[in-house]
Amino acid sequence: MLKSKPNQINWFRLNRSLHRDVGYFCIGFILIYAISGIAVNHKNDWNPNYAVHTTKITARDIDWNINNDQVLIKQVLTLANTQLDVKASYWQSPNQFKVFLHDDANISLNLNTNTLTVEQIRPRPIFQALNRLHLNETHKSWIIVSDIFAVLLLFLAMSSLFMIRGKYGAFGKRGLFILAGFAIPAGFIFL
Repeated sequence: MLKSKPNQINWFRLNRSLHRDVGYFCIGFILIYAISGIAVNHKNDWNPNYAVHTTKITARDIDWNINNDQVLIKQVLTLANTQLDVKASYWQSPNQFKVFLHDDANISLNLNTNTLTVEQIRPRPIFQALNRLHLNETHKSWIIVSDIFAVLLLFLAMSSLFMIRGKYGAFGKRGLFILAGFAIPAGFIFL
């Protein structure tokens, strides 16, 4: 067995140490990008930034013949049982009246079905913050941080090739995992 000289750097050991320490450092970044990535991937199934609560109310007690929108708004607010201030209102169509309230809520009155639909929108603070980072909706300084993280991920990928020597390493049978890691994205790109 060959022994390294006392002043000689053991590149294999240095690579393992750096790979371990950089990996530990990247755990927080990986969790942020993974959680927000899953949330953003499923934005058609649910809104990762906001929770929307919808309530439908039967509107039998409203006088539809009122020509004054302010009186109609008061009736809508009473029926919806809310004291929130009105930001705006308008007629979407001859049979649809919409009232926008402060605190990110709105009420839609449908004269055809005699129903009120109350929507309350609440932010999801943690997901919203993670998604802003993931989608780079923050300041330009985050670009520098995310570029550094990308370089660290490149280092982790490349240094993993030299973690284990011989037939159990990346250039033996385990190399099939590397090929699969390239083949799956390539399949989605080209197919």
